[in-house]
Amino acid sequence: ERTLLTLDSESCTVAEAVFRLMEVKEDYRADEDSMFWDRAIGDITFEDYIKDSVKDEMLKLTASQIMADDLGVYLNDDDRQEYMHAAAESYSIISLRYDLASYHITQDIVTELYRKQALYTKVFNKLSENINIEISESDTKVIEVNYVEIPVSVSLNQAEQLRSEIKSGTSFATACEKFGWEPVMHLVLMKGDMPKTFENVAYALIDGELSEIVETADCLYVIQCVEDYMISESVANNNKVISAARKAEFDKAYNELAVKTLLRFNDSVWDEIRVADL
Repeated sequence: ERTLLTLDSESCTVAEAVFRLMEVKEDYRADEDSMFWDRAIGDITFEDYIKDSVKDEMLKLTASQIMADDLGVYLNDDDRQEYMHAAAESYSIISLRYDLASYHITQDIVTELYRKQALYTKVFNKLSENINIEISESDTKVIEVNYVEIPVSVSLNQAEQLRSEIKSGTSFATACEKFGWEPVMHLVLMKGDMPKTFENVAYALIDGELSEIVETADCLYVIQCVEDYMISESVANNNKVISAARKAEFDKAYNELAVKTLLRFNDSVWDEIRVADL
């Protein structure tokens, strides 16, 4: 079996990486046409983007085998049963559409790939197990507001007249139009989207509440809260933030390992592989 990469005493074969490329290619099969893999993704082709992603995945799978020992992470019988079943299922599907023999891909090769993936998952979860606790609901809450930017040349007294107009019953949009401060902005707001001064005031409002004048170096703001807690959006944002934080925690450990571990990668073999030709 040809080796694609070695990281310390651990390695990944060309056959494992090619099978993973076949799985990814299968995911895009419905969209594939003659030009599909040559399409640009930024400065590279989609083919190179996929190969770079799989290369990174193989590096991290291999590194996680080393990290598992340091963390005391192991696969149990249930894990083995699960990854062996998943490997057999994938091998059965991919073997119907691709010439596995040409790349020396066997059921054992695929089972080993899936074993590494299972161990990687346990290492990833171990490294990031406290992330959910560290990220609070208030950090990921999503709210909905209307606001208007008022030029800093406008006096605070004029801005207060706008607030009084709205508080007397005039709609936010109508009052802003009357004073010539348009357009009214509608915003679904997450932490980090706006200046801190703006966010501190916006997040303190309740449904329908109007803010005091918010002063910044660039402009004045008047903010009206439409919805102080958007449930589905907040849940989605919470999941997104936690996922990013968990990935960052794994990447930190991976990078620390990478700088002190000898890596050998067979670039010449990898460069010869064309996803489109698999």
